[in-house]
Amino acid sequence: MDIVAYGEYYNKAMQGLEDMLFQAGNPLSSFKKSLYPEAFQAYLRKYIEVIDAIEKVYVKEDGVDEEWLHKLADHLVDQAAAELERIPKKGKRSEQLTDYNMTLAVYTFPAILEKKGQSAEPLTNLIVEKWNTAFKTSIGCASYEKIETGFHRKLCYITTAVCESQGKADNCYELELLRDYRDQYLLSTPEGAALVKEYYNIAPTIVSRIARSETSEQVYEEIWQNYLAPCVHLIEAGKKEDCREQYMAMVYELKGRYMA
Repeated sequence: MDIVAYGEYYNKAMQGLEDMLFQAGNPLSSFKKSLYPEAFQAYLRKYIEVIDAIEKVYVKEDGVDEEWLHKLADHLVDQAAAELERIPKKGKRSEQLTDYNMTLAVYTFPAILEKKGQSAEPLTNLIVEKWNTAFKTSIGCASYEKIETGFHRKLCYITTAVCESQGKADNCYELELLRDYRDQYLLSTPEGAALVKEYYNIAPTIVSRIARSETSEQVYEEIWQNYLAPCVHLIEAGKKEDCREQYMAMVYELKGRYMA
């Protein structure tokens, strides 16, 4: 590759990765079973040349350029920090960071992984590591296929895993009740929507790590007894806000245990 072409790809990748994060809009608005596949494919088409440019700079005739991926990941984190610094109010900064987390988790990372280039996994892993260190978050990455499969399971990653461990069907009473509570109550409030975003960011990683544990059945039983069964009873009693607090406690307890 001549130096002019290299420079063009380098600049396209640097600016393009920024655009993949900062120009995505509200990531939750299209993160629905009926909308997400089309929205993701449109996102992938829009940024496919950026992903190709990343790969062209990374893969050289004499090997791969690991330093390049570090520069790219550092650049994205630095630009995000600068964007957040421009927001004067702490609450608004927190909301924007949550949107960035969601965009990375359900659009940017899956799009990069979808191309299956040599740079895909090393780059997404580096961004995850550097992002979580810089912003004290716990985002993970998953492929589009994994997220789409989650939609067919209605995205109750943890609750589904727990109920499956107890031999309950995917359409059992408890799961349907909790899903309806999520869709009809949690997503109707800003606080609840933020909690659901946090859940989507971390739940696939938590379930994966529990599944690899030799005590997974015991862990799932503890989650059921300590959080999900009480949530079911609170919903049945009409105590929806009390259930939100219980749900939030579950998310943050599992986050601290499996993503610290």
